[in-house]
Amino acid sequence: MASSLAPGVKDAWQAWALRVVLALGLLGVLHAMPVWTPWQRLEYDLLSSLTASVRPDARVLVVGLDEPSLAALNLAPPLPRRLHAQLVDAVTAAGAAALGIDMLFGAPQTPADDAALARALQGRMPVVLASAEVAVQSSQVAHYKQTVPSVFPEARQGSVAVDVDDDGVMRRAPAQDDALWRVLAQAAGRAVTQPPPGALLRYYAPEVPLPYAHYTQALDPAAHLPPGALQGRLVLLGQNTPVAGVDQFVTPLRALGGLGGHGGGTQSGVFVHATALINGLTGDWVVPAHPVGPLLQALLAVAFVAAMTRRWRGWRAVWLSVALALLALLGGLWAFLVGVWWSALPTLAALALHLNVGAAGSYLRERRRREQLRNEFARYVPPAVVDALAAAGAAPALHGERRVLTLLFSDLAGFTSASEHLPPEAVAQALNAFFSRMTHTVHQHGGTLDKFIGDAVMAFWNAPLPEPAHAARALACAQAMQVDMQALRALWQGTPFADVLLRIGLHTGEAAVGHLGSHERFTYTAVGDAVNTAARLEGANKAFGTGVLLSDATRLALPADDPRRAHLLWLDTVVLAGRSAGIDVYTLFDDAALVTTSLALQRHLHAGEWALALRRCADWQAHARQLAPQWTAHADLLFARVNALAEAAVLTPDAPVAAPVAFGARALDKT
Repeated sequence: MASSLAPGVKDAWQAWALRVVLALGLLGVLHAMPVWTPWQRLEYDLLSSLTASVRPDARVLVVGLDEPSLAALNLAPPLPRRLHAQLVDAVTAAGAAALGIDMLFGAPQTPADDAALARALQGRMPVVLASAEVAVQSSQVAHYKQTVPSVFPEARQGSVAVDVDDDGVMRRAPAQDDALWRVLAQAAGRAVTQPPPGALLRYYAPEVPLPYAHYTQALDPAAHLPPGALQGRLVLLGQNTPVAGVDQFVTPLRALGGLGGHGGGTQSGVFVHATALINGLTGDWVVPAHPVGPLLQALLAVAFVAAMTRRWRGWRAVWLSVALALLALLGGLWAFLVGVWWSALPTLAALALHLNVGAAGSYLRERRRREQLRNEFARYVPPAVVDALAAAGAAPALHGERRVLTLLFSDLAGFTSASEHLPPEAVAQALNAFFSRMTHTVHQHGGTLDKFIGDAVMAFWNAPLPEPAHAARALACAQAMQVDMQALRALWQGTPFADVLLRIGLHTGEAAVGHLGSHERFTYTAVGDAVNTAARLEGANKAFGTGVLLSDATRLALPADDPRRAHLLWLDTVVLAGRSAGIDVYTLFDDAALVTTSLALQRHLHAGEWALALRRCADWQAHARQLAPQWTAHADLLFARVNALAEAAVLTPDAPVAAPVAFGARALDKT
């Protein structure tokens, strides 16, 4: 069944569907590339940095074994366990709800130290010790991990193992059941929200530090901390020595140059566990959305932009893509704030890919259009003009534009009669040689070749590209065509074409020029009275025996400093077939004296100065008989016409000049 859609609409929808398919296909390829995961991680890092809020008050405090504490104690890790025992007793006395110790006690110290800490661990406050698995380097077993046993097996144990991404950034929540933060909360009787599958940590603003106490302060909180600083709090004790780089993790806050120390771009492990503890106590996890959701959003965004730009409009596509990208970013930001990581990356990538696919398609269409334009105009104008037209973005259209042109018509006089004595193949060969030379010459002089009419050539200047010197270039082309014709006649020696003459008519005037015709077939041409005048001037060469005949309009269009003006011989004022008004006609002639005489005669005739005109006619006759016999007959004809006008002039008794009698234009027939 035939499609009910119009061809243009069908093509637009096909282009829409193709853009959508290509954009989503490229998105699938990009999604499978190794670069996709780093880009997604960067998005999460940026969102974490941009949305990092003040920590909610979850009654959590960190005690750090930091550089100031070590300096005050004048000790280096590991500290004697009697000090840890003293700290446990002090924190218990200060009213803490529970204590988690992010330190591994995998090897015994002195019996006295171990006994002191063991007694402290049996106190009334719950204490959770860290346990961990460490990688074992073995040539027999790959990826082998071994649990480090505590020397205090009777104490509660909580795993401090974390899952760091392969780029070294800590993003995923420690979700195991025996995680230190979870065991600590349970030991204190605090309810926690279980992290959903794939949960990510919610990091908080690093410029607002977590409640913190130095190790030495916690040894004697009554003396060094405000009253009630530890009351009811979950306390995490761990090493916090960023300078040494021990137990340090890179966080997503590094994306915007997160601050160091408490919660910045790099954090000590005890702060990571504190963050997980706060997330669990407040239910403040970040959960990745199902991957299908963002991909479906990308599909809808691309489909919408493509539907709104079925016929490609670059700027419209850009603004629509930017608007949807901003909506996707704002939506992703809002979702992150409420605890869902809805990645905007698929939508951003899909929109960018669609924009590039559309731009590439537009570029290819533009190239095809320019090639079509090049092929269309290459038949008429030189390659340089075609390039300029393509660069200007001109496109064929079925209409004409009014423009002043200099038009050239040429015809081979005697070609038809000569063709009667030769086979068609020989005639075609001669015409091909003639048209090839003339086409080359027209293009060489920047002209537009309109058409071949039998053995005639039509060309014009000043279209499709403007050419200020159109008259001068057309006249130069006419001269070059006559030179080419001499070469052709020499080539045709011994054939009937050896005596063929080339006649050229030139005229300047307004014409309608453009792609004219039907939608099925059209051509780039010029029409109008100026075209007809140029054609009639070509035929008028026969009456004067000239090879090039040009109108006064073409002569006036020549630049004032054009040296060829001095070689334009005025011939007559003529009325061409099909016209009512007369025009002055000229031809090229290399005799400055005769040219000067003809121009003076023209002035006297138009002014009605018959006596002076007769003198110039006599001068022309005398000069022609001596130096230019080809103009003798024409001079005699002019003398007779002027003499008749002078005799017809009626003199008034008082006036020494004749009554106005106009110089009559010479009527020429069509041929």
